[in-house]
Amino acid sequence: MQPLTFKMRALLFLYSNQNLLGCCLALLGLGMFFTGIITDWWFPIVVALYAVAWLAIPADKELELQLQSESSQSSLTDSVDALIRESKSRLPHEAVDGLRRIQAILQDLAPKIFSGEVAMNYVSLLVNAVNRDLPQTIRNYLHLPTAFATMHVIENGKTCKQLLLEQLHLLETQLGKIATDIYKNDADSLVINGEFLKEKFHTVSFIQ
Repeated sequence: MQPLTFKMRALLFLYSNQNLLGCCLALLGLGMFFTGIITDWWFPIVVALYAVAWLAIPADKELELQLQSESSQSSLTDSVDALIRESKSRLPHEAVDGLRRIQAILQDLAPKIFSGEVAMNYVSLLVNAVNRDLPQTIRNYLHLPTAFATMHVIENGKTCKQLLLEQLHLLETQLGKIATDIYKNDADSLVINGEFLKEKFHTVSFIQ
């Protein structure tokens, strides 16, 4: 799962029950000081009151894990969304259609992937394929002149365009199988599809 940003951690701290109760007790200490109830050692007393509240209430780790999960889900789908926006004008329409189908599958699949029901090493593999290998493959393709990518044969009698479409089809097919296996809770098939994805889907440079 993706780590929370500093801003999000700061907001979690500010709105936490620990901080809110600590501030209330610290304000109570300050009120006692200004009304003359306490005069000496008022600052350590205020700090101690805040610390008592902080230690008395356990941290809400479940909320943090939930936010991390939601952040990871958003990152997974937003990555493809940004890729489509940035590259659709320069990609073959078949590739754009393929990316949109991949995005649709991910939107349905992401909550299950980050729910804790799928092994994290497998989640990491899938996230790397979508957030790292796929964008890099698209960027490598966009660096090529359109005529070269469409007409020049570079590998096994195939053009760069054909290789790109093959990779997108591979990812889409495997994501579809993964979705089916997760919904069926078929662990053995999930492992097999994960290994296939690891072996077959990777960043393509197009230029050897």
